[in-house]
Amino acid sequence: MEKLILELNKRNVHYGNNVTQVRDLFARKQESITKQDDKFFSKYWQVYAWSAIIGFVNNKRIVGADLPNQSSFQYQMISNGSDDIASALLLMAIGKVESENIDEILNSRKLLTIISEYAEGGAKHVLEIRQTPGFERKFNSPDDYFYEVVSRTRKANKTQM
Repeated sequence: MEKLILELNKRNVHYGNNVTQVRDLFARKQESITKQDDKFFSKYWQVYAWSAIIGFVNNKRIVGADLPNQSSFQYQMISNGSDDIASALLLMAIGKVESENIDEILNSRKLLTIISEYAEGGAKHVLEIRQTPGFERKFNSPDDYFYEVVSRTRKANKTQM
C-alpha cells in the first residue's frame, strides 16, 4: 500500500471542464489566499476532492470523461493537505475498480482517472443543482456545505434502518 501511495503522490491530477467551473465558482485563486472574499475553498485541491466526494456519494461518475486540464498540483498536495481525504478518495476508487487482477486494482493512473471521473460527475451534479429554480445560489453560503454533509448523514441513517 505504501508503494501505491508513493506512486499516486508523484502523479499530476487531471480534471475536466465541470471541475474547472466549480473551482472558479467556489475557490479563491491560489495566489491570493490572503484575500478576503466569499469563496469557501482556499485551495484548488479542496474543490477537486469535494467534487470527487460528491460524485462518489451520489454515484455520479462520468466514465471516459474528457480530462484535458492538468492540475497545478500533484496528488501529494491532497495527501499533504489531508491524509484522511487522500486515503478516502483512494479507497473509494479502489472499490470502484472492476477487475480481480491486483495489478489493475492498484494501477495508480487508473485510480486517479476513476477519482477524476467521479470529480467530473460530482461537479456536474453541483452545477445541475445550481440550475434548479430556487437553488441558483446553493453553496454560496458556508452553511450550505454543512447542510449538504448533514443531509448525507440522514440519508445514510435511513438506509441502515
